[in-house]
Amino acid sequence: MYAFCVFLLGILVSQSVVAQTDSAPTKPIVRHSFAEYDEEILYFGKHNQYFTVRTYLKNGSLFRLDSYTLQPKTLPNGFQLDSISRIIRHGPTKIMYPTGKVYISCEYKANMLQGPFMVLYEDGSVKRREFYRAGALRKSECYTPDGTKQACAPFYQVAQFQGKLNDLSAYLKQKLSPVLDGERIRRITATLTINEIGQVIGVKATVNGNPAESVQMPDVVSYTQQVIRNMPEWTPDKLNWKPALNDGVATPSTCILSVYRVYGSVQYNIFYRM
Repeated sequence: MYAFCVFLLGILVSQSVVAQTDSAPTKPIVRHSFAEYDEEILYFGKHNQYFTVRTYLKNGSLFRLDSYTLQPKTLPNGFQLDSISRIIRHGPTKIMYPTGKVYISCEYKANMLQGPFMVLYEDGSVKRREFYRAGALRKSECYTPDGTKQACAPFYQVAQFQGKLNDLSAYLKQKLSPVLDGERIRRITATLTINEIGQVIGVKATVNGNPAESVQMPDVVSYTQQVIRNMPEWTPDKLNWKPALNDGVATPSTCILSVYRVYGSVQYNIFYRM
């Protein structure tokens, strides 16, 4: 299911491509070998500004194909781009079943989905047919394996907190207000790793505050992690988080909790990512 988890962000391939952005490659084809997969980067265009990345499983079968374009270091308005920001999706993307048959087929234009987005069953029949324009979903149709039309749930559904958000807010404010004075410590951000059944299996915390007080920050980090790990069970006999779903399959994801003090009041926000 890792293939589903990385689809929208292209994490699997983009990290290894970054190193190629600072200078033009000496060869039109660059190959890398990693522990779990291999990749082949094919450059084209007058200045090698376009490239496709083919990712192969260790048995040699094609796992996915992604297309990118490389923006200039300096945009016409003078804005400077870093290495990661210069890489944008542009062109076709395909993800395969282990058998080599197409699972997902779509196309990007300027980093946004554009045109048909197709999800197929392994026998080649249509599971989902959608149409995007400039990243916005315009039409969606979904089908059962026998071809019967059915209601479409979003392809990717973020994790959800299953308790009451007011209760979560009150808990965080109660536990973290004493250390969030707005001066020495201005903001605490906790990153929760949520597995495919909704358990929090990892907590990382960062603190934003006065650099002069940085020697005391590790204590706050440890305390914040403890607060998150000791969070009560908000709904009896139910885990606090509903896991993310990717094409109907539960998958690991990340929840970001940010708690901060503004105008004397402690506030928080929460968002999820793949």
